[in-house]
Amino acid sequence: AYVMYTSGSTGRPKGVAVPHDRVANLLHAVVREPGMGPGDVLVAVTALTFDISVLELFAPLVAGGRVVVAPHDTVRDPARLAALLRRAGATLTQATPSLWRALVDSGWQGLPGLRVLSGGEPLDPALDARLLERGAEVWNLYGPTETTIWSTAGRVLPGEPVTVGRPLARTHCHILDRHDRPVPLGATGELVIGGAGVAAGYWNRPDLTAAAFVPDPVGADPLGTGEASAPVYRTGDV
Repeated sequence: AYVMYTSGSTGRPKGVAVPHDRVANLLHAVVREPGMGPGDVLVAVTALTFDISVLELFAPLVAGGRVVVAPHDTVRDPARLAALLRRAGATLTQATPSLWRALVDSGWQGLPGLRVLSGGEPLDPALDARLLERGAEVWNLYGPTETTIWSTAGRVLPGEPVTVGRPLARTHCHILDRHDRPVPLGATGELVIGGAGVAAGYWNRPDLTAAAFVPDPVGADPLGTGEASAPVYRTGDV
């Protein structure tokens, strides 16, 4: 479907090869949760150079909804973006916490039927409280490029801690110790993600692919695919 290059902050940029079936899985998963339907209108604000734009452009169409693409200059101007959200009758919008914060700080009062999707950066409690006052629902999304945009989703509730939520459909997560064993509840470990969203690897980088995309060390077959050693992605996130 596409090759998306990471920032390369730790060296040469790496191209993540994402096949069509991984994208299809992600689209159908987010239609289920956080949920989209024929009556939804999503205002797309993300540049095409970021993988989350794929969700914005195609998921509403898969669900029978509508996409309104915000011009670049509108996204950079909170007042114009707020006006577009209102004019389009937006029911769903995805953005980073930085963009949501800029919108809220500009005096935006929200939309009563809007479902707020936030991801790409940590969602701090102060911002989530302000977003809850301005929309119908707030969702926190998490996922590296290597597992096709998002892997988990969690609805943010008033007075509750913000978490990454639970795995999307056909996705599973392990928290492993340094010996690749599942850790006890509440213990610290590395997040490893498996399932139908795991990318094919790094484009023309077999060495890096072999290090990051590995057979599932837990050895289970949680999705019932019959492939106990299907690759999982080591996120490096603790």
